[in-house]
Amino acid sequence: MKPVFLFPKADHYAFFYEEAHLMLVSWQRDDKKELYRICGQQGEILQLDYAGQLYTERVMELISNIFFITVQEESQEKKYALGAYFTKNNQGYAVYYERDAATRSELIFFRVTDEGEGSSLEVVEGEMEHSGVVKEIRERYSSFLQIH
Repeated sequence: MKPVFLFPKADHYAFFYEEAHLMLVSWQRDDKKELYRICGQQGEILQLDYAGQLYTERVMELISNIFFITVQEESQEKKYALGAYFTKNNQGYAVYYERDAATRSELIFFRVTDEGEGSSLEVVEGEMEHSGVVKEIRERYSSFLQIH
């Protein structure tokens, strides 16, 4: 039997970067983040593999400042974590789930823009773009997500 490693003092966030299923492991004490590729699952146990230094640097450069966001909805703030990042027609999109929710049933998404000093987010506007993003999410990730 292979050993199982647990990081009880770290936070774990599974997400997709394009087609890759990844796990961000974050230690708040040292503000350290590591990226692993999810290469398998047996029940509740995930099999992780090191994604590689170059790949990790490239992905982290793009997502580090947009991975966690806070959205003001009416008089309430909600905290979200990145669930997926993908490109469609040379445009980046970020899909988020609520971090503190008991279920991950609500997904929100934004258009990602590169401003030279990092990525920023813009609201997806227009029914055509909105439905295109939803369709892309279903096509890419429906086997992993319960999308209604």
